[in-house]
Amino acid sequence: MALGALTFTQCDSPKENTKKTVVQENVGYKFAAIDTSWKNLSVREKIGQTMMVVSQYYDQKKIGNGDMKAFMEKYPIGGFFIARWYFDNYQKQYNTSSENLIAAAMKDYYAAAKYPLFFSEDFERGLGETYPKYTHMPAEMSLGAANSPALAYDFGKAIASEAKEMGFNWLLHPVCDLNMNPLQELVIERSVSDDVEKAIPILKKQMEGIHEQNVISTVKHFPGDGVTMRNQHIVTTANTLSEDEWKATFGKLFGEMIDDGAASIMVGHIQLPFYQQEKINGQLPPATLSKELMVDLLKNKMKYNGVVITDALNMGGCAGYYKNELEVSVQCFVAGADIVLWPSLAYMDTIEARINRGEIPMSRLDDAVSRVWALRERFGLLEKVSPDSICTPMSEETKTLVKETGTKLAESAITLEEDRNSDIPLKPDMTKKLLIVPVGYCLDEGKFSVTKQEFEKRGFDVTMMVNPHFYDWGYRIDSLDYYDKIIVCFENRYFAPLGTPFFKDKESFGVWTVNMTDPKKRIAISYSNPFLNDCYEGVAPLKVNAYSIDAFTQTAVVKALCGEIPFTAQSPVKLNPDALK
Repeated sequence: MALGALTFTQCDSPKENTKKTVVQENVGYKFAAIDTSWKNLSVREKIGQTMMVVSQYYDQKKIGNGDMKAFMEKYPIGGFFIARWYFDNYQKQYNTSSENLIAAAMKDYYAAAKYPLFFSEDFERGLGETYPKYTHMPAEMSLGAANSPALAYDFGKAIASEAKEMGFNWLLHPVCDLNMNPLQELVIERSVSDDVEKAIPILKKQMEGIHEQNVISTVKHFPGDGVTMRNQHIVTTANTLSEDEWKATFGKLFGEMIDDGAASIMVGHIQLPFYQQEKINGQLPPATLSKELMVDLLKNKMKYNGVVITDALNMGGCAGYYKNELEVSVQCFVAGADIVLWPSLAYMDTIEARINRGEIPMSRLDDAVSRVWALRERFGLLEKVSPDSICTPMSEETKTLVKETGTKLAESAITLEEDRNSDIPLKPDMTKKLLIVPVGYCLDEGKFSVTKQEFEKRGFDVTMMVNPHFYDWGYRIDSLDYYDKIIVCFENRYFAPLGTPFFKDKESFGVWTVNMTDPKKRIAISYSNPFLNDCYEGVAPLKVNAYSIDAFTQTAVVKALCGEIPFTAQSPVKLNPDALK
């Protein structure tokens, strides 16, 4: 979508509705289903097409008296979010792995359903974060640092290929948020960049790589996150950009993704104050509950005729507008969502009752189902196959591509922020004794075992010390002079823990300890938030941003520090921002 194609106008009369409108001159990808068999579905079957339910398999099977087919006849759900955390609780009971339980559950779900099912998960960094059999890829910001559309395509293809092998056909990415606020804890390294012009070609190719594996992508989180510091898991957040700013950034980004065939767009628990007027309980609602944003802006003005899916409905960002989570899920649908993510089973019963009473028009349901049906047709999900065929094994060539992509991306992404004293390359005959100090939440020595092993392979003597508390080390800090180099490794991502992109408590004491050592010996490496070095290690003469803690990235960092590969990346965000000075 060209920037000039997205314009806003103001009504002349002050007595008229003064809401801005969008004029979309060039329309992008058209979803147009040829098959119209969805019109023959029952009301409950239609409602089921609007549901992406958490896979509480054993509880759901109980509802069918032990028979999944009986459950699916009562609740003909169209899609399941396959949640490993649920199956982990049953490993001991069934004496097998979660992976085996999930594989059996997916086949049982599929066999019991009338139509092919959607099986979804986020997998933003690949399946390996969740399933060790597969590949833990670098974070999204690594794509921005590498700045290679070709690598972005391979990244999308690699993750989609592994997902298909497990039976997943819907990925809840790419993340199309922009890292505009260093205090925003949720976006951080999940975004490509703070620069929309850099982000657009990268995200387009990532989406293309997913689609060419016949896997559904999800462009998220409309109308765009990363502007304010609020986390939509906790509270409603907002995109507070002005009309012109939004049009030039997020508006352009989402418009370009629409034109390139965005299969689904996830609306976030995010307000867009410059556009919205209608309030609920005295507050502007998030996009998930806003007809203005989902229908008036996204579907009508921006001409998006694909599937609009909500973010998860157990999040605090959509709470407080209605009496409970059930009513929130119903009102998300009423406001214009085509699929609601993680509704309860009561959602189906409630929507059915309200349609039968005439409280919800059938036209709203038909609009949603027609969009879902077009998505099914596009991705070949109208005709069922054997349950044993829902998984597509990877070829050896594809497996090689996955590993090569991880390596190439990591080596192209690591960013040298500063080498003030020309310490690179590190050599064991010069700086043999290394102290690695991981600082961050939920860390142990295992998280940085690859870094330790890679240095040791090159002849260094390595000691590791996680979050050293200053109260334990302050009186003996001079003992750390034993080491030739002290490498502080920052790692802090969202949910680790929930609530801040920076450090508190023992982790802050860890920073304190490191900062009492000889600054000439220090090397600072951030394996997540790109602003951690600026915030905590400004005096360190050697600073590296790596964006991700995966094995590919840890290996690449050691290789670069030892001079085996060059640092070629440029920072995808503006460093040392005023907010952290």
